[in-house]
Amino acid sequence: MRKPFMSDASILVGSVAAAMIVIELAVGFGQLGWGRNVGVDYRIYMDATTRWLSGGSYFLPRQLAGPYQLQMGDVFYPPVALWLFVPFTLLPAVLWWAVPIAITAAALERLRPPSWTIAVSLVVFLCPKYLEFVFDGNPGMYLIAALAAAAAWGTPASLVLFKPSLFPLALFGMRSRGWWYGLAALALLSLPVLPLTLTWVPVVLDVQPGGLTYSLLDLPVCALPLLWWAGSTRPGPIAGRQPVAEWSFSPGRGASQQPNVREIPTER
Repeated sequence: MRKPFMSDASILVGSVAAAMIVIELAVGFGQLGWGRNVGVDYRIYMDATTRWLSGGSYFLPRQLAGPYQLQMGDVFYPPVALWLFVPFTLLPAVLWWAVPIAITAAALERLRPPSWTIAVSLVVFLCPKYLEFVFDGNPGMYLIAALAAAAAWGTPASLVLFKPSLFPLALFGMRSRGWWYGLAALALLSLPVLPLTLTWVPVVLDVQPGGLTYSLLDLPVCALPLLWWAGSTRPGPIAGRQPVAEWSFSPGRGASQQPNVREIPTER
């Protein structure tokens, strides 16, 4: 009885949340002028990257003059993120959204999380801030995609550290060797922009209010891939959740056979 009840409740909650999101979008774009802000975060970081490529400052002048108040247009991603931003100054803008959405969708297909996790995800997106997170083109979409890929295929979640203010999410899977390879790769990529990185530290610490905690409000939406992973029962490179019935030496497949060691799932 419990499983049918959970399934029915998840469908009900998810359907109600989806309907409310549709209404919210209709009101937002029809009456609140959300359309004017579509891509605003994308433009902020493309402008900052173009400015840096032309020999100017990656950060705004007022961000370099000591403590300052948080305002629209401020640049907070560390310079190592330029490895992500620079190619998109040449690519069509639509790919800025298409790439992380495609990665996240593929990871969802791989994980196939239960309906209750989808319902919870829809409830999270009832918050207008998280809808705007996507429409504004926040670079955090790539954090979600990186974490979803880590949950689905075991790619290093340490790459999430390109947004250090949400570093707890990057600890996912840190017991695996790949996580440390990812951390090393991120460190190597930071070397060419090390002087700018040293400038970035006081820029982030001087912002008021917030400092390093300025993006903690993004945590619920950025952590959704971990929810999908936690609910998934499919085999995963980090979860190591391959059902016993699928192991090569399980009784259902012939207890008298010698186990194939390469097929035994191990925790990483």
